[in-house]
Amino acid sequence: CIIGFSSRLIDSFRLMNKPYLFKLNHVKMSSLSIEEITKYQIIKQKAVESIAAKAADGSVPQFVVKMLSDFLEEYTESNVEAHSTPEFFANNVMTFLKSVQTALVNPHQFKPFHSAIREPFDYYKWGNEFIKPLVIFDKSKFVGLDYAKLILDQINKGENVVILSNHQTEVDPQVISILLEENGLSELAEKIIFIAGHKVTNDPVAVPFSMGRNLICIHSKKHIKNPPEDMPRKQAQNLDSMKEMNNLMSEGGKVFWVAPSGGRDRPDDSGEFAIAKFDFKALDMFKLIAMQSKKPTHFYPMAMYTHTLVPPPDSVSSTLGESRSGKRGAVSVSLLAETNGIGGLKDKEFTEEIQIRVDQAYKELVDYHKSV
Repeated sequence: CIIGFSSRLIDSFRLMNKPYLFKLNHVKMSSLSIEEITKYQIIKQKAVESIAAKAADGSVPQFVVKMLSDFLEEYTESNVEAHSTPEFFANNVMTFLKSVQTALVNPHQFKPFHSAIREPFDYYKWGNEFIKPLVIFDKSKFVGLDYAKLILDQINKGENVVILSNHQTEVDPQVISILLEENGLSELAEKIIFIAGHKVTNDPVAVPFSMGRNLICIHSKKHIKNPPEDMPRKQAQNLDSMKEMNNLMSEGGKVFWVAPSGGRDRPDDSGEFAIAKFDFKALDMFKLIAMQSKKPTHFYPMAMYTHTLVPPPDSVSSTLGESRSGKRGAVSVSLLAETNGIGGLKDKEFTEEIQIRVDQAYKELVDYHKSV
């Protein structure tokens, strides 16, 4: 029989000798033959059995097994719906599981500035390909491509760019890259340096994707005091990261993406995602480093509607192993015109201006997604 299917569905399949429309866990799928469905289910089952075997020998914690198993159930459905080939699906899943296991037993040591690992295995490309089946492309868009092209011109002239954005999901870097690549801007996508929290380098599920990104990791004020005894170590790590950022800006030709809120957006009391408040001290830090670099630096606001993919838990936590969703969704990014970052605006005024513009652009993205 086909693993994971109810007997009622199996009986109905046996009556049919042609492609059919089916539902798996109440998610509508594409028209597929029984042979094609079986391939996906076998791949998923082998993956789940592999995870269970690792848990049995103690090499994978039980909480990771539960999270991965639940994620793979939805990720399988999403790949079928996205018309991924079984071979593409199998390669993504097996690479993912192998990478998570490696992160558990022999974790990668991230430097204060981590350059994306592109060989001998291309983690950047793999991370994008892994997320692509989750994106509903015909309902997704990138607004502000002219500004993206301008940014590419500026960094190619040796100038620096800082993108100031809200942040909604772990896969925001992949979403940005995927949408830029879809619009012929792969060169820019590959050059972005993401300012991230240290969880992305510690969580074994996040680590394989982080290995494919240019990263500078900073402990945000939300997590730096938890636990208190780790605060001196985290402060020292932040200092090392600031030095690396200063060096990179002094070199010039760099583009940074940062979330001034210090974390991901979360739903408000109505259940709708609300953009987290930006921290003017975080923006002040970038302005200061930009002035010290003596390189022209440009600041661009960005709004991201991405919580439909791998949404964050409802509450903020420093613990590892949060659950992940593998469901599909439409996503959009809006890149706005350059703002006066180093000019006459004071820190709080600068932050308020950025916040207002990002809030408005995000509202427009929300309205768009409600209409499609």
